[in-house]
Amino acid sequence: MIEVRLQTYWSDCDPAGIAYFGNFFHFIEHAEEEIFLRAGTMRQTMLDTHRVWMPRVEAHVNFVSPIKNGHAVRIRINPEFKGEKTVRMNFEMIDDHSEASLASGYMTIVCVDRAHFKSTPFPAEIRSVLEG
Repeated sequence: MIEVRLQTYWSDCDPAGIAYFGNFFHFIEHAEEEIFLRAGTMRQTMLDTHRVWMPRVEAHVNFVSPIKNGHAVRIRINPEFKGEKTVRMNFEMIDDHSEASLASGYMTIVCVDRAHFKSTPFPAEIRSVLEG
């Protein structure tokens, strides 16, 4: 499991001061990007080097409690590989101050080659970063 702390901002929220539901996926993408940075690389560099893409093919979230404007959240990501070509990024969002659960869910990602957009095994280097 990998944990990333993120700050929420006014631009993440709707007029009621609550994080817009679509931004929950943005927060997960931000945390995923942080995984690569912590490993000393950039995701885009690895994708370019290995000539692959990592499209999302499924996304699900259970909303438990709203994220309020200005609150920090911790995102816990637990990558679960489903064979050689697919990874399910299980996640949980926690309020940084109260430690209350805010949301949980997953995004399913498939590795595809750039030339034909066909599924292909994750390169060992990318898999290693995601496994932590």
